[in-house]
Amino acid sequence: MGCLDRYIAWKLVQGWILVWLVMSSIFGLLAFIEELDRVTEHYQTFDALLFVLYTLPQRSMELAPVIILLGSLLALAGLNKNSEIIAIRAAGVSLLRFFRSVAVPAMLLVITLYAASEFVAAPLYQDAEIRKILIRSNKANLLKGKGLWSNNGDSFFNVRTLKHSNAPRSIYLYEFDKTGRLLNFVYATRARLNESRRWDLLDVGEKSLVGNRLESQHLDHLEMGPFWSRDELPALPLSTAGMTPSGLYEYSSYLKSTRQVSERIEQLFWQRVSLPLTAGAMVLLATPIGAGLGTTRSSAFGKTLAIGAGVGILFYLLSQLIQTGGSIAGLTPALVAFLPVTLIFGAAAILIYRMR
Repeated sequence: MGCLDRYIAWKLVQGWILVWLVMSSIFGLLAFIEELDRVTEHYQTFDALLFVLYTLPQRSMELAPVIILLGSLLALAGLNKNSEIIAIRAAGVSLLRFFRSVAVPAMLLVITLYAASEFVAAPLYQDAEIRKILIRSNKANLLKGKGLWSNNGDSFFNVRTLKHSNAPRSIYLYEFDKTGRLLNFVYATRARLNESRRWDLLDVGEKSLVGNRLESQHLDHLEMGPFWSRDELPALPLSTAGMTPSGLYEYSSYLKSTRQVSERIEQLFWQRVSLPLTAGAMVLLATPIGAGLGTTRSSAFGKTLAIGAGVGILFYLLSQLIQTGGSIAGLTPALVAFLPVTLIFGAAAILIYRMR
C-alpha cells in the first residue's frame, strides 16, 4: 500500500469514526433515556448505563451502512473541498487508480464488520442481556458468571447457553463437601426438561471422587434434579438482536430440522450476512458523489452531505420496503437480503461510469 492509499484510507477511517461517534452518541442517549423507564430498586441507573454501552456496538452494526456512507462522503468531500482530489488527478493518478485506493479500505472494512458482528457486537449484547436479567430477577440463588449459575448448599449448577426455545446446552454440575473438596463433577452437552423439574442430561461425562480415587464414566443420558421447569427457568432469552450470524444459522437449521417456522430467522441471518457487503458498497457509492462534483466551492461540501443524508434515508426506506414486500411475495430470504446490496452496487457502477 503506497502513500496515496494510506492517506485516503486514513481520511476514510477518520470520517467513519467521526460519524460513528456522533450517531452512537445520539442513539445511545435515546436508548439510555428509554432504559431509565426500566430502572428499579435492583436495576439502577448505573446498570442501565452499562446495558446501553454493552449493546451500543450491536446498535451501531445495524446503522453501519448509513454511518459508512456519511463518513465516506464527509472524507471525500473534504478532500474535494481542499482541492486535494484535483491535485491527485493533476499528478497523473488515473481514475481507476483512485478507485483502487478507495476499494482497498472498503474491503478491509467488510472483513472487520464480519469479525465484529461475530466476535464483538453480538457477544457483548448477549452479556448485557444476561446481566440485566440476573440483576432484575434479584434471586438469591442466581450468581453472576459465564452463562447462568445457581447454587443449592454445596452444589453449584451452571448452564452456559440456552438455545432453540430455551433448550439448555453446555451444563456443568459441581458438588463439594463441607471442607470445599470437589466430590462430583458432571458435564452434559445438552438436556431435555421434564414436567417434574428433573432434567434428562444427554451426552454426559461424570467424574466422582471415591475414597482417594477419581473415577470417570461416560453416559448417553442421566436424569438429575430437581432443577428448574421450563416455565421457572430464569431464562437467558437471547433476543435475535443479540445472536451472532453463526448462531442465527444454527437456530435456523434447528427450526428446519424440527419442521418449525424458520423464515424470520433465515431472513435475519441473511440480513446479517449482507450488511457488511452493503457497508462496503456504500463506500463505492459515496466515491463518485463525494469526489466527483468537480468544484471547490464551499457550498458543494454541504450539498454533498445533504445528498448523503438523502441517500441514507432512501436506502433505509427501500430496505424496509423490500423486506416487507419480499416476505409478502414469498421470495427467498437470501434474495430479499441481497437485493438492496445489488441495487447499491448497480447505482455505484453507473455513477462511476459517468465520471469517465
